[in-house]
Amino acid sequence: MRKLFLYIVSLFILTGCSDEIPEHEQPVQAKRAILAYLIANNNLDEDIMNNVQWMYESLAESEDSCTLLIYYKPTSSNQYINEAQILAYFSDGHGQINGQPALEGNDITQGNVIAQANRYTAVTGTSTDPEVMRANLQMMADIVPSLSYGLIFGSHATSWMPAAGTDIATKSFGQDGNVYNSINIPELADVLEQTFPGNLDFVLFDACMMQTAEVCYELRHATRYCIASVLETPVVGFPYHEILNNLYQDEIDFDKLCENVINFNKSRGLWGTYAVVDCKQMDVFATAVREQLSQHTSALEDLSLHSIQQYGINDYQYFSFDVADVIRQLNGGILPESFQQVLDQTVLAKSCITNHSTFRVDEDRYCGMGMYIPDAVPGNTRWNDYYRSAISWYQTVWSE
Repeated sequence: MRKLFLYIVSLFILTGCSDEIPEHEQPVQAKRAILAYLIANNNLDEDIMNNVQWMYESLAESEDSCTLLIYYKPTSSNQYINEAQILAYFSDGHGQINGQPALEGNDITQGNVIAQANRYTAVTGTSTDPEVMRANLQMMADIVPSLSYGLIFGSHATSWMPAAGTDIATKSFGQDGNVYNSINIPELADVLEQTFPGNLDFVLFDACMMQTAEVCYELRHATRYCIASVLETPVVGFPYHEILNNLYQDEIDFDKLCENVINFNKSRGLWGTYAVVDCKQMDVFATAVREQLSQHTSALEDLSLHSIQQYGINDYQYFSFDVADVIRQLNGGILPESFQQVLDQTVLAKSCITNHSTFRVDEDRYCGMGMYIPDAVPGNTRWNDYYRSAISWYQTVWSE
């Protein structure tokens, strides 16, 4: 009943805003539309508002037509947005956004950018609730029918780990007010599969710790590419003013994307690891990992976790080990050529900054993707029980 109610509400909103949405049927556009689902009802509100401004800057400079829709859930103190809204920007590639001259220079401020948006009231509710998320993503797709989409997620996150708990404030993905208002990755994948059946080109996670095998494997039927970091990410987010136009291209230059983000972080004295994974290769990749584990069962039992490149910090220590480095350690420090070939077909681009505030990322051992080792944190039964019961990667790779 709740699902039906939310869908009816979303239809009512769409049909009721006749002054904002044309009554005639929207044409299906051939060029990729980019959607952003930004959950800023937390301490990231100001930083995510800056990200929206950067996105606008990119559109203003574009020499091609571009469509950008943003779901934005603000804090109560946000002075420009007082409720969850969908912001729409249509650039004609000739200096016009939403039929008005694009803002320039010092006029590109948060307030002016929001004021120039076509604004729609979003479906209300907790933004990480699967049905609320699905309804709002569907509304965005209905506003701009397109043959293909790219989707940016922005908020807090902690990868595959369960969203609720009292010991460590894991968030899986999203934080809408209370730290436990998050969505688990299997549920997120289901939402994307239902909303974008076969036409979601990429998911970009502007959020911490999302580039893991567990996440990419869950998304293998939902999207083609996953763009994310295996580390905690700087609060400033991705430099959209430098990378957004690349995301509209038919063939995205993933190497350039990773390079631009890393160079931006370096210019600000920040850290970072960024990679692009072909989720359609994750079944083959999972098979390759499982075969390596099966061939080295005895070595796995004696494996020293301290010898492997890992990416967790503080409470999240050992949540994620470098996948290739695990296989390398099982093979006496040498990565088998057959596994390297599968890895190269799966991780399409990667780049990193070696220095982090608390530890060093070894560039030679960084493959772009991490994974958990069951019981790596033996005292955390919540992590381990959830990993075994809910994560598909475990069932495919580790269960035997």
